[in-house]
Amino acid sequence: MRFLTVVFSMVFFLMVQTFLFAQGLFESAGQEASSAGNEEANPLSLSGYLKGSLCGGQDNNHVIVSSGNAQVSLKLTAERSGLAKAFSEVRLNGGKIRDSSSIACDVREAWASASPGPFDIKLGRQIISWGRADGINPTNTITPKDETALSSELDDTRLGNELLQVRAKIGSASIQGIWVPYFRPDVLPLSGAQIPSGITLAAPAYPDSRVNHAGYALRMEYAFPLVDGSVSYFNGYPTLPGFDFSIGQSGLLLMPRAYRIHSIGADFSTTINAIGLRGEAAIKYPYDNYEKYTYVPNPYAQYVAGLDKSIGNWNILLQYSGLYVVDYQKIADPVLSDPFNPMVQAFYAFELARANIIQMNRLFTGTADKFSHACTGNVQWNTLYETLHFRLAGMYNFTTKDYAINPSVSYDIADAVTLVAGGRYLNGPDGNLNAMITNLMSFVYTELKVSF
Repeated sequence: MRFLTVVFSMVFFLMVQTFLFAQGLFESAGQEASSAGNEEANPLSLSGYLKGSLCGGQDNNHVIVSSGNAQVSLKLTAERSGLAKAFSEVRLNGGKIRDSSSIACDVREAWASASPGPFDIKLGRQIISWGRADGINPTNTITPKDETALSSELDDTRLGNELLQVRAKIGSASIQGIWVPYFRPDVLPLSGAQIPSGITLAAPAYPDSRVNHAGYALRMEYAFPLVDGSVSYFNGYPTLPGFDFSIGQSGLLLMPRAYRIHSIGADFSTTINAIGLRGEAAIKYPYDNYEKYTYVPNPYAQYVAGLDKSIGNWNILLQYSGLYVVDYQKIADPVLSDPFNPMVQAFYAFELARANIIQMNRLFTGTADKFSHACTGNVQWNTLYETLHFRLAGMYNFTTKDYAINPSVSYDIADAVTLVAGGRYLNGPDGNLNAMITNLMSFVYTELKVSF
């Protein structure tokens, strides 16, 4: 009970500090602008939601309750039109996830922005999602994700990071610059995975806070009468690290390790005859020698194109995506030339481990084949006066034969009160990524959410 009091006190303190900072910021901004028109400041606004959820899954061929969770989200917005804005979202989670009880307070976003002249400056913890495709975004490299989150909403997988963002408007276009001083990785699907005996997870090797380890990105967005789009460049560490290894007396030591890349991307969206068209592509090239280091992937190009259409009460989205690996080489099977020579045995064990780690890294980055392609779809039917929604989403990889399906039904009980039930199931051939993580990331769920 004392711990709950401390957590709620922390949340209250964070909210009060944000209120006081925003109030001082807007009061000084209002004093500067009073002679220019005496604009009326917008009041502070508080919104959010309360959500309860239950999830079920499978573990060792047993049906289990994966999680029972209660979540409170508090969103604070303070704004003076045309001058400055502050926003924060604090989430308090309490419950049981995969046999572990926990109460956690997460400052998901907390940033302040100001607009001096033609510039918009935003500083603090932010979530930035680049790209116009749905779900698959080759150009989105700024903020990390938690794909293991047991939630019906894609937004719940996004994580914030400390960023400095500057945007300048130039006619119908805008230029966006982002500095990423700290590396924050994706949540790897390892916490609930079964690690074979003889393999130990080591502490990750991630970049420190030195300035030369920071990342940066540039993006130019354009808005023409018939098409919107952008071109972008990223220089930094992708949020999904690779895996390095070493072999010791206790067995194989597996270590997550970040690597730096260049990424050049572009995207667009338009509408033709009431059909929405969108596309996105990126080329990613690592700094380090990908032939030398197991954790560094080959250069690769990734693209996605899709269309969406509304027909009566139906909403339909279809997408096609592909990935091409530059300088692709098949992984050679190690050969034990002399089974009675200890030195040869040790070298064979090292090469065998190296081949397996390279293959695992390729599975995580989707570069296991020289060329792979997949389709994704999302069909939703809205009925009962737009209060009942049936949805079916899915993915199928033509190359690897991996697949995923995500059906759901939601009912708007009243304004801002929604009941959702659904599930997610993914699988594939033995040895593929989906088969490895199916028990961890497949689940059924029900959620009741009240917003305010």
